Amino acid sequence: MVRTVVPVGLAVVLAAVGVLHFVWAFSTWPMKDTVTFTKTIGGSDDGVMPSAPSTILVGLALIGGAVLTLMVNESVPAIGPDWLRLVGMYGLAAVLLARGLGGYFMNSGAAVEFQRLNSLLYSPLCVALGVLGGIVAVAASRR
Repeated sequence: MVRTVVPVGLAVVLAAVGVLHFVWAFSTWPMKDTVTFTKTIGGSDDGVMPSAPSTILVGLALIGGAVLTLMVNESVPAIGPDWLRLVGMYGLAAVLLARGLGGYFMNSGAAVEFQRLNSLLYSPLCVALGVLGGIVAVAASRR
């Protein structure tokens, strides 16, 4: 299960969220306007969208994390030394855990809509993904 379901599940979710960031770089989907988008996804009431380049970079990082997960799991051909991929996997897990646990501090001053979704979805999802990333990293360390 650790060699199949966990890494593939993690990679699929990371890639899907990465693709969402690409969509958000150019649209407010699934929201109807920028104010609604920034209140629920961006956290601010001002209606100012994050810059497209920064949103694309987040999307690339998430998709890169998905590819890294599959390389560490030996599901796709690997690039670079094993130790560097392993360090990257532990780093990915740490960043996701930091966003998940630190996300609750993002609620102060944020729009009410964002606070609710961040507490119920965004932060718990990041914690879960971070834990899965840690499981993949530890499993790869033991091989």
